[in-house]
Amino acid sequence: MTEKNQTYITRLQGVKAQLQADMTKGSEELADLKLNPYGITSIDFAKRQELSTDVLKMEGTLMGLDLAIETYEEEHGNVS
Repeated sequence: MTEKNQTYITRLQGVKAQLQADMTKGSEELADLKLNPYGITSIDFAKRQELSTDVLKMEGTLMGLDLAIETYEEEHGNVS
């Protein structure tokens, strides 16, 4: 794997970690609120769902990159 590829993967892992941290923080904030008409809103849930979707997309992207690199290395030899 080239340095450039590793740099991209490292960046994506950092973005994914940040999104997971934001999602955890959001979950903790929601846990502190009471379920009543003036507490948690659908906007709060939508924000958490959006973060969850983004994390899943990042995980899929990272798995795709890993698979592409593995396939390339199997077909062309380990070119590091």
